[in-house]
Amino acid sequence: MSKTKIAVIGAGAIGSAIAHDLSSRGFKVSVVEKGNIIGGTSGRFHGLLHSGARYAANDIKTARESVQDNKVISRIAGHCVEDTGGLFISLEGEDDSYKEAFLKGCAKAGIECRPVDIESLKQEEPFISKSVKSAFLVPDKVINSFRYIASLLLTAKSEGADVLFDTEVIDFKTAGKNVTGIRTRNVRTGKTADLKADLVINASGAWSSRLLFKSLNIRSMKTILSAGTMIVFDSRFTRYVLNRLRPPSDGDIIVPFFGQSIVGTTSFLVNSPDKVRIDKDDIEFLKNEGSKLIPVIKNMPVHRSYSGVRALVAQAGSDPTGRETSRDFMIFDHSKLDDMAGLLSIGGGKLSTSRLIAKDVGDHVCHIFGSKERSKTNRIQLEWPKLTNDNLSKIAEKTGLSDGFLREVLEETSSRTFSDMYSPAMDLIISRLLFD
Repeated sequence: MSKTKIAVIGAGAIGSAIAHDLSSRGFKVSVVEKGNIIGGTSGRFHGLLHSGARYAANDIKTARESVQDNKVISRIAGHCVEDTGGLFISLEGEDDSYKEAFLKGCAKAGIECRPVDIESLKQEEPFISKSVKSAFLVPDKVINSFRYIASLLLTAKSEGADVLFDTEVIDFKTAGKNVTGIRTRNVRTGKTADLKADLVINASGAWSSRLLFKSLNIRSMKTILSAGTMIVFDSRFTRYVLNRLRPPSDGDIIVPFFGQSIVGTTSFLVNSPDKVRIDKDDIEFLKNEGSKLIPVIKNMPVHRSYSGVRALVAQAGSDPTGRETSRDFMIFDHSKLDDMAGLLSIGGGKLSTSRLIAKDVGDHVCHIFGSKERSKTNRIQLEWPKLTNDNLSKIAEKTGLSDGFLREVLEETSSRTFSDMYSPAMDLIISRLLFD
């Protein structure tokens, strides 16, 4: 175990993946999260584990990375993933000019993409629009972000990491031009504490730039805060993820998220990740767009709506909505950018490429400290406790939950359904194990 201490700010998908990668290489890691699991952007997306096809025509690097990590995450965290497959669909009367770029991009990125017989599709998916004229199958999947992030953190803890929830970073500790740690405050008790670190990694997503500016007056990290609204129907209409076969735009995806359906998303810029207003017009717009793929949606009530904020790396001439801005990520090394050693910030990125992002960050950290340890996360199975009759009493003792309650959960998850991937009861058990 290395004596090098690293503090990671933010336990979203990227921060948690970084904690796991660095812990698996032997670094002593502490993860600090001001909220709970999936309290930020990672808990407010549409649940898609990207195949990369969505970016194939205009962001080939993100497309390649997405399909690569799609395969790895499905292998190391199969308990979080449902292999739905995804369809890119064009409708009668629509312009087909995007199709050529889409197919070429998929081929270039190494994304398996094949045409689907329309008549067979209409029989298989009775709710799908009768105006579908072409469809292409890609390896899109659905991921439970709570399970994925909890698994990353459970694995990191088993590798020696400390995980601190409800702990807000209120300042950086410095000595001259070196960051030496962070000052934290427990949001429940108000108690402050200092955490020493040889390196601090700012992976707080949409809050990253604000934290740097507020505490260190650093302005080198330029990000765009792109918000998106999604609506949820309390029914599952299709087996597949449905995408519109057109350039990425508002209201062009329907995700069958276990027993529900999520229609997304809009894209608009905001000034703060804490103040995002959901416009009623956006809800109606998404409902109308979704009904073009699944007509029955038009007459169904919206179960709920929510929004998430993506921090995209700003580029010259960026699209004012953030829609065309790359989903790629950057490592901001503040020793080079701002003459402030001991501090990295992560900008951009996606849950679907979080493992690869963490690998690159880990490689950068190893370069800083002269370590030759290589990433192993592509072959480490993420931890997920299985509830069985043999360990039920042990888990009851560790979590403080009753034997009777756990037996009910065991009975629920023993059936061959998706309940073992998406059960609020199991989420409660995992939360107790993580917070222990």
